[in-house]
Amino acid sequence: MRVSNSVFSNYQSSSINDKNNSNTKRNKQLELSSKHIERKSITFNELCPVWSKKLSLGLDRVDKFMIEHDSKYCIVGEAWQFSGRYTGYYLAPLIPFVGCWTCIKYTRKFADTSKKTNKKANLTRSDFQPLIENFMIHWNKKHQNKKS
Repeated sequence: MRVSNSVFSNYQSSSINDKNNSNTKRNKQLELSSKHIERKSITFNELCPVWSKKLSLGLDRVDKFMIEHDSKYCIVGEAWQFSGRYTGYYLAPLIPFVGCWTCIKYTRKFADTSKKTNKKANLTRSDFQPLIENFMIHWNKKHQNKKS
């Protein structure tokens, strides 16, 4: 019996190892194939629906103030789900860990664009269009998985 048990146990362990190896190979193939699948780029309307609607209607005085002075509630802030996370929760040393310097720069660019226009002018999406396009390219490269 000892011989038969040892033969059976050797056979059983080799078949288990074969199954594990084949599962590992399949998992690696799935990982490689999933890396090659391109994600659909998110649009500005999907990422920032509130600001997209506001820009299509034209910005009022309060909206201009928000873009110029409050990064949490501005266009980039909405992309980050109206949080201060991209600014490192307002602590500069945390930006490399939880935030994004590029998004902070875009916030400043949106504010500068708003400030450069006449105070009484009604800003629309066309006033920000090149900036929106560049921001969306950045978002789709770096942060696409942040907003579902």
